[in-house]
Amino acid sequence: MAVSRLRYLIGRVEAAVAWCCTLPVMVILPLLIGVSVYDIIGRQFYNTGSTRLQELEWHLFLTLVMVSIGYAYLRDIHVRIDVFRDRASDRTKAIVEIVGYFVALVPFCLVVVAYGSELAAMAFTTGERSRAAMGLPMRWIIKSTLPFGALILLLAGSCAFGRNVLFLLGEEPRPAPGGDR
Repeated sequence: MAVSRLRYLIGRVEAAVAWCCTLPVMVILPLLIGVSVYDIIGRQFYNTGSTRLQELEWHLFLTLVMVSIGYAYLRDIHVRIDVFRDRASDRTKAIVEIVGYFVALVPFCLVVVAYGSELAAMAFTTGERSRAAMGLPMRWIIKSTLPFGALILLLAGSCAFGRNVLFLLGEEPRPAPGGDR
């Protein structure tokens, strides 16, 4: 009974992570492409350009990266050094993922959530804006993507952790994260 509840909870969190990642990407990616194309054409052919457009491009890009990072981890499509992992048994892969979760992923995500939230809050309360004269206002918006992305990554890592525990208990067919989930 407890295993089925854990599996259900993991599935719901995975679905929430996927939704939190794919929905913004469906909006942000076309917007980023449109802004970039508009800026490039304007600069090359009409001798126009804008600091705001350039800043908007990197704001959109950072947002795209931060909302995608949890999904990439969940689907095992992130960058990995597979020199040793490919040769390891499934049990060893699961153990390495569990240890990596506690040693690297959790501390990293907690630090980014804590300090990123503080930076975003400080930017909000001080009304921080771009240093460029014609730059974008409301710097807190872009700064808030850092803790959001780290939180989504932590949730994705927690799902992989749970699936690896279930695998080691014989309740999952293979270790997580997996590319076909």
